[in-house]
Amino acid sequence: MKENKKSGITPADNGAEEKTKGFPVVTEEDQANAAAFEMKKKTTDGSWVAAAPVAVSGDSAEQAEPKTREPLEDTEQAEDSAAAEPETVVEPETEDFEPEEKQAPKYNPQEATVLEAEEPEEEEDQPVRKHSRGKRIAAVIAGVAVVAVVAMSVYVYTYSKIFPGVKIADEYKLSGMTQSEAQAYIAGEVQNSVFDNSIILTGKDVVRDEEKTYEIKLADVAQSVDSEASAEQAYRMGREGGYFQRMSTVLGCIFGGRNISMNAALKDGAVEQEVAEIAADLAYDPIQVSWEVDKETKQLNIDTGTQGVGFDTEQVTADMTAQAQNVNLEEYTIETYAVDQEKPDAAAIAEDVNTEPKNATVDKEDGKTVIEAVDGVKVEEQAIASALGDASEQSYQVPVELTEATIRKADLEKVLFRDTLGTATTYYNGGLAGRTTNVRLAANSIDETILNPGEEFSYNNVVGERTYDRGYRSATIFSNGQEVDGLGGGVCQVSSTTYMAVLRADLNVTERSCHQFQVSYTPVSQDAAVYWGSKDFRFVNNTDYPVKVVSSVGGGSLTVSIIGTKTEDKEISFSSKTYYSGGYKHATLYKTVTKNGETTTTKENTSSYLLK
Repeated sequence: MKENKKSGITPADNGAEEKTKGFPVVTEEDQANAAAFEMKKKTTDGSWVAAAPVAVSGDSAEQAEPKTREPLEDTEQAEDSAAAEPETVVEPETEDFEPEEKQAPKYNPQEATVLEAEEPEEEEDQPVRKHSRGKRIAAVIAGVAVVAVVAMSVYVYTYSKIFPGVKIADEYKLSGMTQSEAQAYIAGEVQNSVFDNSIILTGKDVVRDEEKTYEIKLADVAQSVDSEASAEQAYRMGREGGYFQRMSTVLGCIFGGRNISMNAALKDGAVEQEVAEIAADLAYDPIQVSWEVDKETKQLNIDTGTQGVGFDTEQVTADMTAQAQNVNLEEYTIETYAVDQEKPDAAAIAEDVNTEPKNATVDKEDGKTVIEAVDGVKVEEQAIASALGDASEQSYQVPVELTEATIRKADLEKVLFRDTLGTATTYYNGGLAGRTTNVRLAANSIDETILNPGEEFSYNNVVGERTYDRGYRSATIFSNGQEVDGLGGGVCQVSSTTYMAVLRADLNVTERSCHQFQVSYTPVSQDAAVYWGSKDFRFVNNTDYPVKVVSSVGGGSLTVSIIGTKTEDKEISFSSKTYYSGGYKHATLYKTVTKNGETTTTKENTSSYLLK
């Protein structure tokens, strides 16, 4: 539906809506000559002037063209739609102008109607403008980057002090110092400060489940730091390598920081001593299996022991040395481990426990101190093994049989060396200097020799080898059926005299040899020849008490006695039978013992002497 409008008058006179205010009304005559139609705008004095239509979406005045809205589905409604001219808008001169989202109504010269505002379509020149602007921004950034790189390069290659961000010992700043300033600072304030610190070590007693803490003071193990080397290292930071390496290092110093380690000189053996003290407290040996016999309960008590704790002291020493040298105060954990004890051995326990009863004895070192008796114990190995099983328990008990000793300490102390069991005296020619010397040396060697019950006496072991260095001299000896001079001649008189005393003490003789020729200083078959390396004289103390060999020499006589404890009265006498055969004199010695009114005669030995 159309209305008659007048050309050339204001929109208000034609009844136009508010949104057409400021635009001339288009009449049917104007539509006929749309090409000649001029857009007009009203000036401040109220007159109208020609103006090119401008799109409010942001398009330039030269490119903007009004577009006709697509007809609505309701044709009649479309025909009744009112026409409107677009409002003339002056485009801002700035490059950053952005159009309003809402668009003003667009003018359609063919329809001479004002259409409703529609969503603007993307114009072709907008991406071009944004792309152009991006290039300009990129160019600016690139320029700034070039300037920054140049400035940084100049800084890196001309700066004469330690770069920012460089520290020593994690907290002491060296940045901005010269190398000499840094060296003085490190040798003074830094060294004094860090040497007040300690390295903390922790270790676990894995057996007792206890955590322990230890401390190694740097001042106790370090004596000085190498300030010259540290200062040089700090100064060279960012001054080594090629361009990119130097730039990277300096940037890393500035933004991330760099730490220079200290190199300390250590005191000799100080770290080892510290670790040894820690080991003495933290590490310990396992407690091995132990056992003892309880005489009151008649039981063998076995303790399976406990584990120990250990750690690698060499590794800890090496690590502590490295940390102290580098002044590294990082806490250190000592890796400990359990040390297993040995498993109980039933056979070994049985061997140790099973003993025969042993009477009280005397200390042979001083000949006076009495040692308590030991009772006999008997236990079967299988009984121990059965009781132990897997040895998973801490303790076990096994029944034992006890046999008490017959002579206790108190008993022995009353009768120790109370009696002379047997004695013998022989004679020698004191004018023979060599022989006299040898008799004296041998007699002095056997004097005060003590034998506890069951112990054996060896003449060669007690007297020792006869040598010039020990004072022995040449004298007459028997050799290869002849009397010749030989080293140690005369020592056989001491062994023979001792043999005679042993016979009269009724002790058990275990080794004895006769001479090649019958000697004059003993009765027949009562001599005892000795020779180093072949012939020896031996006897055993077969009494229940200790015995002692006592000798005295001088004035051409030698006396040897056996001192002990008599337990019964008895008389001992000797007799011999001899006969000759094949150039030898054969003799048999008999011993007769009378005690408690009974007499017993036994053969003691046989001897064969070469006839001269």
